[in-house]
Amino acid sequence: MKTTLEQIIDKFQSRKHTLESEMNVQIIDAIIEVLSLHLPKERQMIEKTFEDGVGEGLTDPERPFTGKEYFDIKYKKS
Repeated sequence: MKTTLEQIIDKFQSRKHTLESEMNVQIIDAIIEVLSLHLPKERQMIEKTFEDGVGEGLTDPERPFTGKEYFDIKYKKS
């Protein structure tokens, strides 16, 4: 299974061959290069998620609680 960035890179790769302008091909190549530089960070984030436990988010800054704590804070009415 490919990550989101890998899927985007593949789409750019497949579509750049249909372009007529050499300038557009160069721009697409530059975009692919930039996205490729972010692949290690994406992989690290995915691995960190699985270390935390899927859905737990114990080290996720946007959801620093367990699932039950998050639900209680977000959805219980005071």
